[in-house]
Amino acid sequence: MAVAEGREAIASTIEAVQGQFPGFVFRLAGPVDGHHDQARFSWKLGPAGQEAPIVGFDVAVTDTAGQIHTVLGFLDKVPADA
Repeated sequence: MAVAEGREAIASTIEAVQGQFPGFVFRLAGPVDGHHDQARFSWKLGPAGQEAPIVGFDVAVTDTAGQIHTVLGFLDKVPADA
């Protein structure tokens, strides 16, 4: 699980994941559900064109200007060696 609040923390978290899994790409695993200031979406992370070994979902919370200010990330599937 990960929690990132603020633009810098969100960018740092994305950068850290990309550094940990070079060559992997994020892709949506279904529709985005939105409710008021929150959006929930499932995603997959893996090599392009292959089955994703990592699966999770995030909840993004926006501020009054509609900008994302908090992301809560949950992991549903992670390989044992990750």
